[in-house]
Amino acid sequence: MKQISNKQSQRNREIIKIKQNLPSYCAICGRPAVDAAHLVPKSMYPEHYTNPRNIVGLCRECHNKYDNDLAFRRKQKRLIERVKSFDECAANRYFRL
Repeated sequence: MKQISNKQSQRNREIIKIKQNLPSYCAICGRPAVDAAHLVPKSMYPEHYTNPRNIVGLCRECHNKYDNDLAFRRKQKRLIERVKSFDECAANRYFRL
């Protein structure tokens, strides 16, 4: 089994708590949420990885579109405003505003 650092273990516990408090519906379409999605990705913004404002529940279809389709992502005005509320520069860069 792969060993993880104490720091990563703590982050994982934080993410679990955040996921437990997410609504059970997709933040985009309202269908049942099956994924906890980061609004700005860890690869670009690791400082927001455990920020509760950066995590929402999404259905699988919306999660795939959100991650892979910039045009779709740019239409999500509520989510853009949510990101702007904690990091306007990240919102401008990630959504290419």
